[in-house]
Amino acid sequence: MPAIQLLFIAGLTAVLAGVVGFAAVVLASAARSGGGPHVTSGFLRRFARPGRERAELHRWAFYLHRITGFAIFAFLCLHILDVSTYALSPALYDELHGLYATAPMRVFEAGLLVAILFHTLNGLRLVAVDVADMGIDASRRALVAVAALTVVLGAAGGAVIVAPAFA
Repeated sequence: MPAIQLLFIAGLTAVLAGVVGFAAVVLASAARSGGGPHVTSGFLRRFARPGRERAELHRWAFYLHRITGFAIFAFLCLHILDVSTYALSPALYDELHGLYATAPMRVFEAGLLVAILFHTLNGLRLVAVDVADMGIDASRRALVAVAALTVVLGAAGGAVIVAPAFA
């Protein structure tokens, strides 16, 4: 494996470790403040309950929005560095980007697509909630639509991204 690919893999590993660390800090901080996600046997039932528990879905969306935003930013920084190798040498760039055709990188890119979809769609939902002054029920329906669109578009796009690696 060429040195440039090993360097990129080291950078990607650092980015992924940073994202996992950031997620752990966000969730631990939320748990300490009493507003953290509570995963118990009644986890799914709490989404359907009226009252305080109805905020559970929005709470998870809040944490996921922060985590996906950090993940997208972290990979964008690494991506800027890998694209800048073209300025050093087009051959070096081609050598590095050969890594993107591998199955693990394609699976990673499919995951990145899901993160981008959720972060974008949820961000648009938040803007709509603020601009249209949506109530809690409309906001909840919009969040369910965001989750559904993320799953459907992520699965379709992920299949397109991953298919060449397994063909």
